Amino acid sequence: MCHVIIPVNERHCPAHKEQHDDEWQRKKNEYRKSKLGQMLKAQKAKQYDQTERDPEAVEFYHSKQWQSVRDYVYSRDMATCQSCGNVVQDRKIIDHIIPRRLCSAQEALDSSNLWTLCYKCHYRKTKLEQIISKEQNGDIILAHLDRAWWTKVLREKKEVK
Repeated sequence: MCHVIIPVNERHCPAHKEQHDDEWQRKKNEYRKSKLGQMLKAQKAKQYDQTERDPEAVEFYHSKQWQSVRDYVYSRDMATCQSCGNVVQDRKIIDHIIPRRLCSAQEALDSSNLWTLCYKCHYRKTKLEQIISKEQNGDIILAHLDRAWWTKVLREKKEVK
């Protein structure tokens, strides 16, 4: 202990905050790689597939064709978010630029319509897609938004709710 007085909303002094954050990140990464962490992740994914995803999407995302194209796009993009440039380590998030529900079966597997996104950028893009699709002619608008437009919008630091 260094006996430094810290603000009420902080847990560590400035000198020890970085040390604590590094230790916390290390422990979190160890847990994610543990058998229990992997089991809970798989269980959560299975529950999501059963309760939230439509059966057609479950079938698509578990197909060999999708997994092959997903792995190709992930390596093509060098495991880097194509919006913010962060390295994608924990999950392979391959996103359809034009949403899969608006594509034909062939277009859904077209690598030119796919890109790697980090969790934050994917979350923001999904929320923006939901907002746009609720507008009049929203699906038509979504079908015409390209990679350059999404990149520009996702790089803006506005918060999406």
